[in-house]
Amino acid sequence: MSYEIHADHTQQFLLPPALEDWVPCDHPVRFIRDFVAQLDLKALGFYHRDAEPGRPNYSSELLLSVWLYGYLENIRSSRKLEHACRNHMALIWLTGMHYPDHNTLWRFWKAHRKALRGVFRQSVTIAQHVGLVGMVVHALDGTKIAVHSSPASALHRDTLEEGYAAIEASIAAMESALEAEGGSESPSVLPASLHDAHQRRAAIEEAMAFLDAQEHKHVLPAEEEARMMKMQGRTGWAYNAQAAVDDAHGIVVGAEVSHHAADSEHLVSMLDTVAQTAGDNPEVTVADAGYRSTAHEIEADARGHAVLLPGHGGRDADDGSPYHKDRFTYDADTDCYWCPEGNRLRYSHTIAARGNKAQARVYRCRACRRCPVRTGCTRNRNGRTLRRDLHEAFRERQRQARMQPHAQALLKRRKAIIEPLFGHIKENMGFRRWTARGLENAGAQWAMLCLTVNLKKIYHHWAIANGPKNGLQSCLKTIQSALHIYKQRGRFTFYPPKLRCPHIV
Repeated sequence: MSYEIHADHTQQFLLPPALEDWVPCDHPVRFIRDFVAQLDLKALGFYHRDAEPGRPNYSSELLLSVWLYGYLENIRSSRKLEHACRNHMALIWLTGMHYPDHNTLWRFWKAHRKALRGVFRQSVTIAQHVGLVGMVVHALDGTKIAVHSSPASALHRDTLEEGYAAIEASIAAMESALEAEGGSESPSVLPASLHDAHQRRAAIEEAMAFLDAQEHKHVLPAEEEARMMKMQGRTGWAYNAQAAVDDAHGIVVGAEVSHHAADSEHLVSMLDTVAQTAGDNPEVTVADAGYRSTAHEIEADARGHAVLLPGHGGRDADDGSPYHKDRFTYDADTDCYWCPEGNRLRYSHTIAARGNKAQARVYRCRACRRCPVRTGCTRNRNGRTLRRDLHEAFRERQRQARMQPHAQALLKRRKAIIEPLFGHIKENMGFRRWTARGLENAGAQWAMLCLTVNLKKIYHHWAIANGPKNGLQSCLKTIQSALHIYKQRGRFTFYPPKLRCPHIV
């Protein structure tokens, strides 16, 4: 006969249970503990206290472990982490029954924002060592994430100027009314409405002076580094979070946050970040059309980065038009173009540089009036013209490269490489808004999110390959080996072997 199981709160133990028995041997919290234990926290810039007088402090190893496991469980608030350290069994085990408060946790975060990015870089090193980074194809993209502060306090120059003009008109009307009544009241007996109008005018003048100092039309005083960006069909205050992902297993190999809304501003810096973090350049990096910028593409090419970008709509030769510019052939020896009909376009004049457009040479066809296909080629009554600037040769090489079948396949695959990362962070991890103010805090938080993604993949693959217990032990040995190489050779000279883990399909 079977009975129901009830909790016996009066039960006593002859020997108390050991702390190591509180969590299973394959629990991810053990992986976090041993991962942090193998880091050289002092070299990374974390605070280390030797024997000193005063009250003992929580070690950086303990607080970093709490933050890492908190992000693993989608707990990113210092107050919620404090609560979890008293109620979450894994965190109680991780802290050894110590209970750091939210002020301690936040002070640790604030003091080690740069060091947290170093921990992310070491996760990439470990992933390379176990063969999770192929260094063949990388995908680059960015996503806009709303700032922590409320947009209600934002200052907009257009709104302020309209309000200032309205107040000026209101003050002028009230002063005219007083003069019409023949009043000679002193400022001490002016109507309350006029006093309020003067105060509002002074407040607007102060706000406009603040905008002038920032040299922007829109400013959020609580977060002066934030900018207005388009996010999912609307405009709001945000930062631009950039990421580069390896195609082999989705490991994040580069991460940074900026207040520049245009992705093209991040092309070179992100490629340099990946090379610095991974120790080498991939065979090719694919990105969307938002990164197109001739100046940045040329700079990336000069630094040895192979970048594959899609062409602008309707500007590549495969648009079906028989008289597209790419159908014309340039002859460098005679400095002229030849059209598909065999007519020559000679040099006509040079257009000076204006705005963002560089100086360009103009070539004109003199045989357009007699050409039978003129209406299908151009509508210009003076004949077909083509422009060629100093970077035209580079753009032609880029067009030829992306027209190759394998390049087209890579461009189509780009979304499958990079977009799952943003979907996982925003949907599965529930991160749609920065939880701390300022660009530096946002950069540290983004590094922690990408670090969490990498640690999940490292632990997940090894645990599946070798079983729960053996997988954890093998993973920890790999961490020790990879970080030993990291310490011996240094981050800037370490080129890990491009090996593939034999246990991973």
